[in-house]
Amino acid sequence: VKKVLQKPDGVKIIGIDRGERNLLYVSLINQNGVIEEQFSLNSIRTSYQNSAGQSIEMETPYHSLLDKKEKERAESRLNWSAVEGIKDLKAGYLSQVVHKIACMMVEHNAILVMEDLNFGFKRGRFKVEKQVYQKFEKMLIEKLNYLVLKHYKDPNQPGGLLNAYQLTQEFRSFKEMGKQSGFIFYVPAWNTSKICPVTGFVNTLKPSYESLSKAHEFFRKFVSIRYNSLKSWFEFEYDSKDFPGNVKAGRTCWTVCSTHHTRYFWNRQLNQGKGGMERIDVNEELLKLFEKFDLSVPSLLDQILAQDKPEFFKRLMHLLSVLLQLRYNNGLKGEQEEDFILSPVAPYFSSLKGDAYLPKDADANGAYHIALKGKLLLDKISSANEVKSLKLGITNDEWLNFVTTRNSN
Repeated sequence: VKKVLQKPDGVKIIGIDRGERNLLYVSLINQNGVIEEQFSLNSIRTSYQNSAGQSIEMETPYHSLLDKKEKERAESRLNWSAVEGIKDLKAGYLSQVVHKIACMMVEHNAILVMEDLNFGFKRGRFKVEKQVYQKFEKMLIEKLNYLVLKHYKDPNQPGGLLNAYQLTQEFRSFKEMGKQSGFIFYVPAWNTSKICPVTGFVNTLKPSYESLSKAHEFFRKFVSIRYNSLKSWFEFEYDSKDFPGNVKAGRTCWTVCSTHHTRYFWNRQLNQGKGGMERIDVNEELLKLFEKFDLSVPSLLDQILAQDKPEFFKRLMHLLSVLLQLRYNNGLKGEQEEDFILSPVAPYFSSLKGDAYLPKDADANGAYHIALKGKLLLDKISSANEVKSLKLGITNDEWLNFVTTRNSN
C-alpha cells in the first residue's frame, strides 16, 4: 500500500471523528487540503425498491433514536427488552455506516484516516463510546478485507463477487494493528478539534490564576499587550517559545485579538450550581476591567505588571482563557444550537460564516484535521526513499510544523 501511495495522484483523504454533537462526522479532502464533502452520520439515508418496482428513499435518524433508547434504559435499568433494543439499534447503525464509508473509499479513490485508540482515548463527552467505536473499526476492517459491491452486475469486475477489493489486512487485534491496516491509517487526535483551520493556531498558553507571583511571571513573557484604537480591541502579542514547557515547533509568534465577537464559557454557578453556558463579550469585559483598575491605553503591559491585586489577575486570566478557547457552544438545543470554531488571530476564522471549503462547525473541524493528518502521512510516504522502514507516527512537533506553515507556503 505504501508503495502505491508513493505516487498518490488523484488519491483523496477521508477523515472520521467522533463528534460531541454527532455520532460520527466525515470530512473528504483533496491533496490541497480543500474540503470536497463534509457531513454528519447522525442519520443514514437508504434507498430500496418496493413491490411495485418504485425506488423509495428512507432516512433513519439514528442519533435521536439512540438518545431515546438511552433515556428508556436509564429510566428502566431492569427492563431487558430496552437493553436489547439499543443493542440492535447500534448494530444496525454500524452496519449502515460501514457500508457507506466503504463505498466512499472506492468512489473517491481515498485512504481513510481515524484517531488512534491506542494513542490515548481520554475524551469523554462523546455520543459513540470507546467500545462501540472499536466495534465500528473492527466491522469496517473486516468489510474492507473482502469488499464486494453488490450493485456491480458483473461478478468479475473489480469489486464484483468474484473479484473483491482487499483494502485492509486481516483483523487480529487492535494491539497488533499499529498505525495502518491497508488503506486505513491511524493518527493521534492531539490538537485536531480546538484548532484554527486557516492558521493552525492552538491554545498553548492555557492561562489559569495560581498566585500573584505566578501571574506576574506569566504576563512578563508577553511581547506586548496593547489597545488597537483603529479596531477598538485589545491585542496580546507573544512568542510561545518564551513560555516554559510550551511547544516550540511551527509558527510560534502570535497576536491574539479580543475582536467584537460573541463568545461563551461554562459557568459552574449557573442553574443553581448545575452549571450552564454564559454569553460574554470579551472585548467589552476587558475594557471594564482596565477602567476599573485605572489602566490607560494604548500600551498596557507595564501597567498590568504593576498591579498587585489578585482580583485583577483572576479576571484578566479568565477573560484571556475564554478568548483562547477556540471552540464555543451557546448551550441551546436543536436548531438553535451553535457549536462553532472562532479564532482570535487574523484572519479570525469563524465556522459560522459558512465557507463550504472549510469546516462548517466544531465537529467538522475535528474530522477535517484528522484528514489533514492523513495528508501529512501521504507527504511522508511520497517523499520517502524507502517506505518499508518508514515510521507512520506523527509527533506533536511535526503536526504543528505542518499545520502552521502549509497555508503560508
